[in-house]
Amino acid sequence: MLTRITGILAARSYAARLFSACGICLVVLSVASVAQRPATAPAKSGAKMGASPTFGRDIRPIFQARCTVCHNSTTVSNPTVSGGLALDTYAAVKQGVAGTKSMPVLVAGKSDKSEIYTRLIATSPSRLMPKGGPALPAAQIALIKRWIEANAPEGAAISGTATTKLTAESMPMPANRPVLDVTIPTKAELAAGILEKGSGPLTLGLKVGPLPPVTSLAYSPDGKTLAIGGYRCVAIWDTTTGQPVTCITHQPGAVLALAFKPDGSLLAVGGGVPGASGDVRLLSTKDWSSVGKPLAGHTDAVVSVCWSQDGTRIASGSQDKSAHVWEWPSAKELRVFKDHSDGVSRVCFAPDGKSLYTASLDHNVRRFDIEKGGLIRLFTGHNDVINALAISPDGKRIVTSGGEPNLRWWNTDTGDTTNNNGGHGASVAEVAFAKDGKLVVSASADKSVRLWDGGSTQPKSTLAGSSDWVYATAISPDDKMVSGGGADGVVRVWEAASGRLRLSLLYWPPAKDSAGFEWAAVTPEGYFDSSAGWGAKVTATNAAKVANAALVKSAVTGLRQPPNVLKAWLGTALEPAKPPSK
Repeated sequence: MLTRITGILAARSYAARLFSACGICLVVLSVASVAQRPATAPAKSGAKMGASPTFGRDIRPIFQARCTVCHNSTTVSNPTVSGGLALDTYAAVKQGVAGTKSMPVLVAGKSDKSEIYTRLIATSPSRLMPKGGPALPAAQIALIKRWIEANAPEGAAISGTATTKLTAESMPMPANRPVLDVTIPTKAELAAGILEKGSGPLTLGLKVGPLPPVTSLAYSPDGKTLAIGGYRCVAIWDTTTGQPVTCITHQPGAVLALAFKPDGSLLAVGGGVPGASGDVRLLSTKDWSSVGKPLAGHTDAVVSVCWSQDGTRIASGSQDKSAHVWEWPSAKELRVFKDHSDGVSRVCFAPDGKSLYTASLDHNVRRFDIEKGGLIRLFTGHNDVINALAISPDGKRIVTSGGEPNLRWWNTDTGDTTNNNGGHGASVAEVAFAKDGKLVVSASADKSVRLWDGGSTQPKSTLAGSSDWVYATAISPDDKMVSGGGADGVVRVWEAASGRLRLSLLYWPPAKDSAGFEWAAVTPEGYFDSSAGWGAKVTATNAAKVANAALVKSAVTGLRQPPNVLKAWLGTALEPAKPPSK
């Protein structure tokens, strides 16, 4: 909980191994579905009735649910997973961070001196824990404080009480407790006197952040749907109406991979519990209901998933260093490839479906014969982790990238590197070919999405506007739209031909599967559409010192124009908004 430095998103979104030289850490939080906790909640224990909380009865169940998947006695020796901290036993909590000199995180009797508490209430996003996921409920934070102030007694674990397995379905979705403004710059010009002098065009803001990161994106084969993977959810956006359709919640952890079946009837969703399990879940695109049982078998989170072109096979790659191939619709497991020495970051079928390409954090790409199970070719040359792999529609080339930000192009028949193009200023998380092979898109930690000529391999343009690392990108089937999303939780949609930013999308997953969740879509020209709740929160962040707040509110409210947002989705050029002053 205090530190989650993991390789899960090294395949998708820059974990510690990807940036170890820079000392950058990325936190990934997942449902501890393998943990056990008392069926009787800690809030109903003796602590609530006035007795001092104890570790065994009250605190350990909280840590089991949110922390010990990563911070336990088996991972404490691996700082890239645990940060050197275990929280599964009282002795480990008392010891603190292991190393040459122990770093205590608990000072009995002094909660204000205990990192295990102060990180839970920190106002700085860089210090707040759990990082990147939902905060602990206020009642649990208060209970941890009471325990520390009572000199952190060990106590005994609850005995004689049935235990229940925590599942994705039983764990609540994170509540939106906003502390930060999410700001969207626009070109809108408000009447004189509304904005501060010299403040420039309008900047719209919603105090709804920090938003959960965007970890995967996929367009449906007909281009009418954009699927957005995030923390324990998949948001579905209708590109023909400009509005979201639904949000599928209660996934085991961050949704790290999405892939539509070629006929558009199913959506494969990859994810899992870091260090514990991974699976692929199938959703029907008719009503977004689950189809069959999850394709299980991985012992770590699934970070990549793909379909064969005929829709009869599904492949998945995982941090457990393996790639699995299933037959569909029988769900029979056909092959398991375990040749890599580190996590499998990407899987791609050859166009004929007879072979599978796998990229890995071990710096190599392998091509396997699915029928015979043997290795066809090993692609070597990378000197850092490979996060990204894509295959051309004709199967003659693959492109890879990762810790080395160059895009490396390979001949699939000879295994030779044909081009090695620079451009990005930091590690690349994803690359993808357009359906016709004429365009390649890449997403990077340099906060940009870039377009490349699929024929010449040369760079074409840079799609700017992202405010943080970009983890995921996707091209619409007609090559007209490119989407990207990442650490700031905003999905941006660009026009591929011109590089013009069309829209910025943001949302918060609901408590359960629903079309009625909070969302907003904002155009660079200043128009927006949104749910009712978030629509009421939209304001002008560069109008803070203007005395007439009612005038500001009226002007911003006038910018809520769904028809213009839809025009932006459809590619219509818009003029900057100029709302009236009254």
